[in-house]
Amino acid sequence: MRQPIDLDYVSKAIVGIASPLVGVITSLQEQIEWHLRVASLLVGLAVGVMSLLAMAKKLGKK
Repeated sequence: MRQPIDLDYVSKAIVGIASPLVGVITSLQEQIEWHLRVASLLVGLAVGVMSLLAMAKKLGKK
C-alpha cells in the first residue's frame, strides 16, 4: 500500500530547493539578462530567416 503524500514535507522541499536558486538568479541577474537578450535576438533572427525562406518558396511556386 502506498504511503500518503506528506504535503508539509513536499512544500518544505520545494521552498528549500527554490530559495538557493532564487539567490543565485538574483546574484547573476546581469549575466542572465545579457544571455536572454542574445538568445531572444538569435531566435528572432532564425524566425525571420525561416519566414523569408517560406515566402521565397511560395513565390517560386507561382
